[in-house]
Amino acid sequence: MKKTFICLFSAVVALGSMVSAQEPQTGAPANLEKTPWLKGVEISPYPVDISPVIPLKIYAENGEAIPATLTEDVPLVVVADTAVFEADPPTEYKGQQIPNPQWVENAAISWFFIDWEKNKNHMASVSEPLAANQMVIIPTMPTGKGAITCHIARKMRYDLPEPGRKKSTFANSSGAKDVRVLDITPPLCGLEISVENGPSGACWPVENPPDKYPLPKQADVFLSGALFNAADQDVLIQGLELGNNMIVRPEQGALTVAADAKLTIRVIGGDNYKLDNSKLKFGLCNGAGGVPSPVGPENAELLDLSKLKLPEAPYLYLDATDVAGNQQVMFVPVKIK
Repeated sequence: MKKTFICLFSAVVALGSMVSAQEPQTGAPANLEKTPWLKGVEISPYPVDISPVIPLKIYAENGEAIPATLTEDVPLVVVADTAVFEADPPTEYKGQQIPNPQWVENAAISWFFIDWEKNKNHMASVSEPLAANQMVIIPTMPTGKGAITCHIARKMRYDLPEPGRKKSTFANSSGAKDVRVLDITPPLCGLEISVENGPSGACWPVENPPDKYPLPKQADVFLSGALFNAADQDVLIQGLELGNNMIVRPEQGALTVAADAKLTIRVIGGDNYKLDNSKLKFGLCNGAGGVPSPVGPENAELLDLSKLKLPEAPYLYLDATDVAGNQQVMFVPVKIK
């Protein structure tokens, strides 16, 4: 299903004249001591312009309740249950009669996913034909507090007391369902490396395709800078599985340094929700794949290779985990010159 998420919010404004749908009735008497300017003024207890607000409930497909917890990137068909879609408009609103109401246009419908933690609204739309009261919601960002919302407006017309005169207005309907969205995307962290009094380089992953489902996620890894022999153009390694076994092969690219180089290493990037910094690990290891076998200190910002017993197959490794438990372990080969 193709979907588009846009940071946009719309509001429907009901337009109308100042002519009442029925003769005004006298309301409660005004307190003339506090409001002397209302002397001789009669105020109707009904609104001058009738704009019915109709209740709306949101359900999952087949009438099932919306789950309290959704999963990132997993589509969910939602249904709006409201009288706006009935054959005839309401004939009464809050005790006020609506004479001879008629729909004059189809309903205008807006579905949103709201991320309350980031205070962002994401409009939902799909290209596949669906019933007017249905939508496919695909939450692409995890959140601890969110909501699915639906806003509907439908133009209607009703008779005025004067013969032959009609009034146009809008019937409005809206509803919401609170949800949270689980994170299923591993962190997207990389490394920035520089040699003391020498060149630098960086390696980092990018999720591609974005928001992929079903799992596993995939990523492209970029190598940049003179240390990766990529000073003029980045090296692109495509199609790695984003997870705990991301291995860059020596024939694809390598960090080239001297045996006595002093490396300054810094983690770049992060997670699409929340990174667990207490579990972040990086450094030099022996070989690639599985659980890294560190050579030298972990998480050292300065790594002096001359003080280490370098293995035959040295790799830089980066082990990152988010608060949901998704793990990324990336191995980048090191070539000693």
